[in-house]
Amino acid sequence: MLKNTSDAADTREILLAILSNSGTLAGISLALVGIINLKPINSKIDTIADDLYIFSALGFVVVCYLVFFAMRLLHSSRIMYLARFIDALFLGSLTMLVVAGFLTVYTFV
Repeated sequence: MLKNTSDAADTREILLAILSNSGTLAGISLALVGIINLKPINSKIDTIADDLYIFSALGFVVVCYLVFFAMRLLHSSRIMYLARFIDALFLGSLTMLVVAGFLTVYTFV
């Protein structure tokens, strides 16, 4: 987490923000897969970007599930480990989304 907190209320608010953002970004990633497939000629870069969009969407969906499980463990001592894992997965999925975005812009230019 960006903010190391031991307060359950702060952790809950952070997890809810991650849940909202990851759900939105999963939908955007899937929409971008459809946009890439509208192009009649697909190059190798398009295929790589397509795969990155799909894996980032999958990562965001897994983050959504993990946040729901973390909400049940909110008062447990293991919540910080799970929250760090959720943050790392969210950051990895976001990085894949950004890289795929650059590849998409490169192919359309």
